Amino acid sequence: MQALADETFLQPLQLGVQASKQATCCFSSRAHGPSYQIFIAPSTKCCPEHTPAEDVTSALVLGQRPDCRTTDHTQDVIDPLLILKFGKQIQKRQLEVPEYAASFVNYKALKKLIKRLSATPVLSAQTDPFHPTTPIDSQAALQANRAKFFFQLERELEKVNAFYLQKEAELKIRLKTLLDKKKVLQSRQGVSRRSAKFTTLQEGFQQFANDLNKLQQFVEINGTAFSKILKKWDKTSKSKTKELYLSRAVEVQPFFNAPVISELSDQATTSLQELGAWAEGDNVSFEVRPEHTVSSQHLLGTDEGDADSLLLDTAISGNLESLQDLLTRMRNASNSTAAMETSLMERVTRTFLAAIHEAPQASLEVLLATGLVDVQSEDDINERNCLHQSTIYGNSFVLNVGLSGGVAVSRTDVYGRVPLHYASMHGRLDMLNALIEADSSTVDLIDHDNFTPLIHAIIHGHLACVERLLVATSRLDPKSDTDHVPLNLACEHGSVAIVQLLLQNGAKIMPDAEGLYPQHLVARSGQTPQLLLLLKQFGADLDQIDKLYGWTPLVHAASEGNVPCLQELLNIGANPNILDEKDLPAMYYAAWEGHLACMKLLSPYQKIKSSSPMGLGATGAPQLTPMGSGNGPIPMSLDPDAIPVLELPPPIIPLRRYGHNFLDTKTVVQISFEVHRDQPLVFFHDSKYPAARLTISSKVSDLIPKNIILPFQEDTRLVSFQVEDLDTFSLDFDVFPAYGAKVIAKTVALPSTLWASLRSSGRCCLPLFDPRLRAIGQISFNTQVIKPFQGTPLEITDFETYWKATSQLESHQTMFVTGSSLSGDFVQLFVQSTNDGIPVLWPRWHVSCGGVDIPVSRLSFQQFTTVAAQSSSRAHLSAVSSLSQDNIVDIHRILATAGISLQEALAILPATMHVNLQIIFPSEEEEKSFDLGPSVDVNNFVDAVLGVVFDHARSQRVQSRASEVVRSVVFSSYNPTLCTTLNWKQPNFPVFLCNDLGREGPEMPGPHVIQSSGRRTSSIKEVVRIAQGNNFMGLICSSRLLDMVPALVDAIKSQGLALVVDKSAEAPVQPHPLADPFPRLPKGVDGLVKHNGVLRFNESIDV
Repeated sequence: MQALADETFLQPLQLGVQASKQATCCFSSRAHGPSYQIFIAPSTKCCPEHTPAEDVTSALVLGQRPDCRTTDHTQDVIDPLLILKFGKQIQKRQLEVPEYAASFVNYKALKKLIKRLSATPVLSAQTDPFHPTTPIDSQAALQANRAKFFFQLERELEKVNAFYLQKEAELKIRLKTLLDKKKVLQSRQGVSRRSAKFTTLQEGFQQFANDLNKLQQFVEINGTAFSKILKKWDKTSKSKTKELYLSRAVEVQPFFNAPVISELSDQATTSLQELGAWAEGDNVSFEVRPEHTVSSQHLLGTDEGDADSLLLDTAISGNLESLQDLLTRMRNASNSTAAMETSLMERVTRTFLAAIHEAPQASLEVLLATGLVDVQSEDDINERNCLHQSTIYGNSFVLNVGLSGGVAVSRTDVYGRVPLHYASMHGRLDMLNALIEADSSTVDLIDHDNFTPLIHAIIHGHLACVERLLVATSRLDPKSDTDHVPLNLACEHGSVAIVQLLLQNGAKIMPDAEGLYPQHLVARSGQTPQLLLLLKQFGADLDQIDKLYGWTPLVHAASEGNVPCLQELLNIGANPNILDEKDLPAMYYAAWEGHLACMKLLSPYQKIKSSSPMGLGATGAPQLTPMGSGNGPIPMSLDPDAIPVLELPPPIIPLRRYGHNFLDTKTVVQISFEVHRDQPLVFFHDSKYPAARLTISSKVSDLIPKNIILPFQEDTRLVSFQVEDLDTFSLDFDVFPAYGAKVIAKTVALPSTLWASLRSSGRCCLPLFDPRLRAIGQISFNTQVIKPFQGTPLEITDFETYWKATSQLESHQTMFVTGSSLSGDFVQLFVQSTNDGIPVLWPRWHVSCGGVDIPVSRLSFQQFTTVAAQSSSRAHLSAVSSLSQDNIVDIHRILATAGISLQEALAILPATMHVNLQIIFPSEEEEKSFDLGPSVDVNNFVDAVLGVVFDHARSQRVQSRASEVVRSVVFSSYNPTLCTTLNWKQPNFPVFLCNDLGREGPEMPGPHVIQSSGRRTSSIKEVVRIAQGNNFMGLICSSRLLDMVPALVDAIKSQGLALVVDKSAEAPVQPHPLADPFPRLPKGVDGLVKHNGVLRFNESIDV
């Protein structure tokens, strides 16, 4: 037992050390029992991209280990409130795959079991003197009842494993059959796309790939379920059994054997590629490694040339004379043996089924007249008979032939669909009537997608079919929690007439498997706002809270940016101030997603909770998990053989982070995919590959490939690399099946393509080629290059970097405090570039010359200074150097429009005055909108700015005494690309990203207010993602936004970012003569920018 304890003790420790790489570990043991504590303090040598105090256990994923090298830190910001609850994920998946539903882990029951066992008292034996009967807490109860929990957990594991083995065996048999048929097809001299065998075989492989994808998702979600339920057990019982149980009980099971599914996927993908090649006349075979081959017997015999294709083409052409002649010759040739007669009958039947789509009725009548068509026959791959084919293609003649021939109306195909499903799907009312009259028992049959004929008619918008199915008493309400709700689907697809029809026929307003009511789906989809009023007329509560996030319909509309639905809800009288389960209103989600129009609609209804708009600590914003939530000692286990407990307490002191990671000699290459436009990766035949993943790699040996599951999501649309030599750097883009290793498509971006433009950014669109070098799709992306600083950087040994540290107040679990080395007042200087790359001070895009506005970016430095010489501020320049800190407002006003270079401005500023350099740099959209012309390259401009700042810092250090403090500098900008470039090129000065979301209208006019250009708005989610992913110091947000949504303060601070409030848009208030012009900053913020151009930080907080 001691060996087990030691092994169990060491294993999680090794995982933690591997994740943290460099750590200082202190061991201590309690004198009163066999338990241990491990205090891990992150070392200052930790991977610079990591937050040093992050919880290493959060990186553990089932079947994987954390590794600093594989972490993409530009993709870590996800609003925790928008992640689907795991219990709902399982329910949703059960709804989508009904045949798998009963075999998923019963996650809900296991959670209830933990709750029940924690409340179950355990009585010791009356004769046991060492365990007297005393009250027992929930943790001790769970430890005592652990056998019950793990017994039930193992039964769930057996259930999942047994089902997986069954489905795996079925798929292997299906693949063997498909491969056998492919071999028969391959033996022919030529393969036609019009061939019935080719069409059904290709569809069979595609369906196989779909089913394989379902099985892999079944494996993944159940693997996650075991991990999460064990985590919940450990958290509730204060034990550490998760990793041991996963590695020794879960990961060793057959259902966790990923290579098997990968091999099956590769064979299916290879077969699809070969079928496409053969159909186009290329007799190629993509070799598969022997270990990737499912065994298959060699079949004897081949098809007879192109007889099938010839017969089918003749039937489709409508040339009856030729068709009859061909059939006569085939019949005469087959009269010799019974086997040949049977073969001819099969050929004519296959032709009849394949010709239903395109052949004229006369040709079909000729085929039937031969007496060789077996109307009861079905295809051996897709299992469809003539009734299925006729309803799919709308051939009433064949439908009548099939019904009169006694073909079973209830026969299902490989998708679990009967002919009535297809009639409903395609809106064929006459066929639907005939099928219902033939057998009305099929009206409620469900297919493999869990859809009834009624649901197919609803989602395809066929009102007449819906009405007829309701007359046939089709079921309106689901039988179980795993069934679809017809009314909810109708609301989601936005058909007012169908929704009204369903409601009039008694459809109940109820939640679906995700916990969403019809009104939530209308608000989320945003297609037809008038449905909301209709639902209300039939009794729907428009303030109904869903069972997913605790959101009302109004919150869904605000989060998705559906302005018409939001407006309709407000007009009807929905309450916009209802809080969700995290105590957050609709306004929070509108701001987080950046939906300004929704914010404006909600603003008049907004209720501010506290008298101070920034009394922000009392809100429940989304938080990072507090480190070391359990500070007290762990109770002794009642089991003497219990595994020793490992504990990771909170850090001894909050860790200061000095500076940030920066480029020394390497270059950063960022690839971004725009998910808001058309999909960046498109297949020309989209249905061919149902699930895929993209791998981006380079031939450079030390670059780890990036894997992205398609389609792109918000958190996977940005990929970055650090490279040594840009001139030889190329990128390979490979598309694989989601769970296979066979390349579907490939392309490469060469240096000449990526860096053809002299600018640091660009856009590429590349074709995707299959293994036969045929273009089957395209991929589009944006590129951004950030080069290391080209001048002489500041020496770290001579110039201290800034630092920051974020901690959570023990007295308030939702209050974060950020301490930093920034303190005092900073004068704001607006900096932009002339067309010869000289940084100059000017607050707007244009400068006026003789009544004409000229873009600064189109003037040389000499031209700019000549034009700006007319400014009235020039007369006061000589007095700036003699002014003191008390005159900081006057200095801001003079320098803002003086029209001098940044170098001159820094030289005349008082030596101890701190500076906030507000960099104005246009985006491509602003260049076009304001006709600014091509601006200088962002790398060159930032190098010029940093060169001036660095040279000034060195000269100031030389001129000042060693004891004097050198001027502090912070950078800020509304341009995220410029902020990113600034931050990557140097570690000495902090960078703030600005966001103007929430500001109403233009800046206020006034003689003492400097109006600046370059302001822009983004969603809070986006700016937080950019700031955290690039290690910015923090954000500068408008005060109006934070007044409207106080919860955003903690949401931003919880991501380790400092927060500065921008009050520059607020009208100046005449202060009392004795009042402090800079009162104490509101609680929860780190700095304040006022209309007078002064940025004030809190005094340094030593957290």
